[in-house]
Amino acid sequence: MFDRYKSMIKHRSYKNPQVVRDKILSSVLWICRWVFILALCYLFLFPMFFLISTSLQDPSSVNDPSVIFIPKLISLDSIKEMISILNYWDSALLTLEIAVFSTLASLVSCSLVGYGFSRFNFKFKNVFFVLVILTIIVPRQVILPSLALNFQFFDFGGVLSLLPEGSDSINLVNTVWTFVLPSLFSTGLRSGVFIFIFRQFFLGLPKDLEEAARIDGCGAIRTYVRIIAPLAVPAFVTVALFSFVWHWNDLYSSSMFFSSEIKPLMPLLDNLSVLIDRADIGTTAYSARTYMASAPLLAVLPPLILYIFTQRFFTESIERSGIVG
Repeated sequence: MFDRYKSMIKHRSYKNPQVVRDKILSSVLWICRWVFILALCYLFLFPMFFLISTSLQDPSSVNDPSVIFIPKLISLDSIKEMISILNYWDSALLTLEIAVFSTLASLVSCSLVGYGFSRFNFKFKNVFFVLVILTIIVPRQVILPSLALNFQFFDFGGVLSLLPEGSDSINLVNTVWTFVLPSLFSTGLRSGVFIFIFRQFFLGLPKDLEEAARIDGCGAIRTYVRIIAPLAVPAFVTVALFSFVWHWNDLYSSSMFFSSEIKPLMPLLDNLSVLIDRADIGTTAYSARTYMASAPLLAVLPPLILYIFTQRFFTESIERSGIVG
């Protein structure tokens, strides 16, 4: 900013009032823009700063009014206790399995459905696409009770009952299949959004590539695997990150499908105060804050680490796939 004024003096442009006004206005706008950016960063990063600061405090010194962000006594006792109370490693592994396998299933199924909507003409195509959009609008809580019953008495569409010595049904509740199977058939968590993303991306690809592949003897599946899918890497990265985070943070479905001792992390966080009271670790009104902050920090760390290493690819994918809003 000061270099601008030096340049004005050097070239005698300060003698022109209009030039001076423009320089001052641009400098003020530059300052206001950075103030706004810093304020916005503080607004979004403050919860993370609070979680880290509070979880690292010693429970005995948490009521010190002089401590705001930097704890006087750093301790990992709260984090260690919450790892034990949440059975963190088993719960995190279960949550990771749900997120990874459901994401892979969504990438395969939703990309194929999106490709079909973008490239093929068939009867009632628009009607089916409207139904896909309706899956975005209809709350998932409406269909979850019926899904829970189907998974509790799952029979593969009546196939098990046809077997000579097979059981009438199997219980898929408390397994990752409650998330993976719907994702595999494009009816999982946010599958309608993923289909829409893939469809919009494929519509932006030139059809000349497929026509050339058809001339060379490639069928629809081979064209998709060899030509379309490699070009759709931005869409795949976008859907993969969205799907992983949404499955990791899912609360309602996880609470509905898992009732065993080992649960995903989000239902445990929802019941955190009860778990802390049941653990009987001698918390007070002040020291409980460190435990209440340590559990969300442990839950948010894996997606945060994932985003740190993939944020460049995520930003580029958002820009190239044309997602706005």
